[in-house]
Amino acid sequence: MLKLATIIVTFVALCIGGQAAEWGSIAFSPSTGANGYSHNYDTKPTAQSWAMYYCGQNASDCRIVTNFQNACGALARGSNGGWGANWGTTRANAEANAINACRGNDRGCRVTRWVCSR
Repeated sequence: MLKLATIIVTFVALCIGGQAAEWGSIAFSPSTGANGYSHNYDTKPTAQSWAMYYCGQNASDCRIVTNFQNACGALARGSNGGWGANWGTTRANAEANAINACRGNDRGCRVTRWVCSR
Protein backbone atom coordinates (compact mmCIF):
# COMPACT_ATOMS: atom_id res chain seq x y z
CA MET A 1 0.00 0.00 0.00
CA LEU A 2 2.85 2.40 0.78
CA LYS A 3 4.36 1.75 -2.66
CA LEU A 4 1.04 2.66 -4.37
CA ALA A 5 0.76 5.84 -2.32
CA THR A 6 4.31 6.83 -3.31
CA ILE A 7 3.52 6.29 -6.99
CA ILE A 8 0.34 8.38 -6.76
CA VAL A 9 2.09 11.24 -4.93
CA THR A 10 4.92 11.24 -7.51
CA PHE A 11 2.45 11.27 -10.40
CA VAL A 12 0.46 14.17 -8.95
CA ALA A 13 3.65 16.15 -8.25
CA LEU A 14 4.80 15.70 -11.85
CA CYS A 15 1.43 16.77 -13.22
CA ILE A 16 1.25 19.90 -11.07
CA GLY A 17 4.88 21.01 -11.09
CA GLY A 18 5.94 19.87 -14.54
CA GLN A 19 4.21 22.36 -16.83
CA ALA A 20 5.61 22.03 -20.33
CA ALA A 21 7.22 24.96 -22.07
CA GLU A 22 4.63 26.22 -24.53
CA TRP A 23 6.40 28.73 -26.78
CA GLY A 24 4.81 31.15 -29.20
CA SER A 25 5.95 33.99 -31.46
CA ILE A 26 4.55 36.77 -33.61
CA ALA A 27 6.30 37.90 -36.79
CA PHE A 28 5.46 41.15 -38.59
CA SER A 29 6.28 42.92 -41.86
CA PRO A 30 6.41 46.71 -41.40
CA SER A 31 6.21 47.31 -45.17
CA THR A 32 3.09 45.24 -45.89
CA GLY A 33 1.47 44.73 -42.49
CA ALA A 34 1.54 40.97 -42.96
CA ASN A 35 1.92 38.91 -39.82
CA GLY A 36 2.37 35.33 -38.79
CA TYR A 37 2.06 33.67 -35.45
CA SER A 38 2.63 30.38 -33.67
CA HIS A 39 1.76 28.87 -30.31
CA ASN A 40 2.18 25.72 -28.23
CA TYR A 41 5.61 24.67 -29.49
CA ASP A 42 8.23 22.91 -27.37
CA THR A 43 11.04 25.29 -28.26
CA LYS A 44 11.44 28.99 -28.98
CA PRO A 45 13.29 28.41 -32.30
CA THR A 46 10.46 26.19 -33.57
CA ALA A 47 7.84 28.77 -32.63
CA GLN A 48 9.86 31.49 -34.34
CA SER A 49 10.31 29.40 -37.49
CA TRP A 50 6.58 28.82 -37.89
CA ALA A 51 5.69 32.46 -37.25
CA MET A 52 8.24 33.53 -39.86
CA TYR A 53 6.95 30.92 -42.31
CA TYR A 54 3.35 32.15 -42.05
CA CYS A 55 4.35 35.81 -42.24
CA GLY A 56 6.92 35.32 -44.98
CA GLN A 57 4.40 33.84 -47.40
CA ASN A 58 3.07 37.38 -47.79
CA ALA A 59 6.16 39.56 -47.26
CA SER A 60 9.93 39.33 -47.52
CA ASP A 61 10.78 41.68 -44.63
CA CYS A 62 9.06 39.76 -41.82
CA ARG A 63 10.80 39.68 -38.48
CA ILE A 64 10.01 38.29 -35.04
CA VAL A 65 8.51 41.08 -32.93
CA THR A 66 7.65 39.17 -29.76
CA ASN A 67 8.13 35.75 -28.15
CA PHE A 68 6.32 34.29 -25.17
CA GLN A 69 6.39 31.15 -23.06
CA ASN A 70 3.26 29.89 -21.29
CA ALA A 71 1.82 33.37 -21.86
CA CYS A 72 0.29 35.56 -24.58
CA GLY A 73 1.62 37.89 -27.24
CA ALA A 74 0.03 40.77 -29.14
CA LEU A 75 0.72 43.13 -32.03
CA ALA A 76 -0.82 46.61 -32.22
CA ARG A 77 -0.83 48.97 -35.19
CA GLY A 78 -1.32 52.72 -35.27
CA SER A 79 -3.16 54.98 -37.67
CA ASN A 80 0.04 56.25 -39.37
CA GLY A 81 1.92 52.98 -39.86
CA GLY A 82 3.52 52.76 -36.43
CA TRP A 83 3.33 49.55 -34.48
CA GLY A 84 4.30 47.84 -31.24
CA ALA A 85 4.37 44.29 -29.95
CA ASN A 86 4.78 42.72 -26.54
CA TRP A 87 3.76 39.82 -24.34
CA GLY A 88 1.93 39.36 -21.05
CA THR A 89 0.72 36.71 -18.66
CA THR A 90 -2.86 37.10 -19.95
CA ARG A 91 -4.42 38.17 -23.24
CA ALA A 92 -5.54 41.48 -21.74
CA ASN A 93 -2.05 42.14 -20.33
CA ALA A 94 -0.37 41.31 -23.67
CA GLU A 95 -2.78 43.57 -25.56
CA ALA A 96 -2.23 46.48 -23.14
CA ASN A 97 1.54 46.05 -23.38
CA ALA A 98 1.43 45.99 -27.19
CA ILE A 99 -0.76 49.10 -27.31
CA ASN A 100 1.63 50.91 -24.95
CA ALA A 101 4.57 49.90 -27.17
CA CYS A 102 2.71 51.17 -30.24
CA ARG A 103 1.83 54.48 -28.58
CA GLY A 104 5.53 55.24 -28.40
CA ASN A 105 5.54 55.29 -32.22
CA ASP A 106 2.05 56.33 -33.30
CA ARG A 107 -1.47 57.23 -32.22
CA GLY A 108 -4.77 55.44 -32.72
CA CYS A 109 -3.17 52.11 -31.80
CA ARG A 110 -5.30 48.98 -31.77
CA VAL A 111 -4.53 45.29 -31.47
CA THR A 112 -4.46 43.50 -34.81
CA ARG A 113 -3.15 40.10 -33.68
CA TRP A 114 -3.03 38.23 -30.40
CA VAL A 115 -2.28 34.63 -29.50
CA CYS A 116 -1.81 32.67 -26.28
CA SER A 117 0.41 29.67 -25.72
CA ARG A 118 -0.78 27.41 -22.93
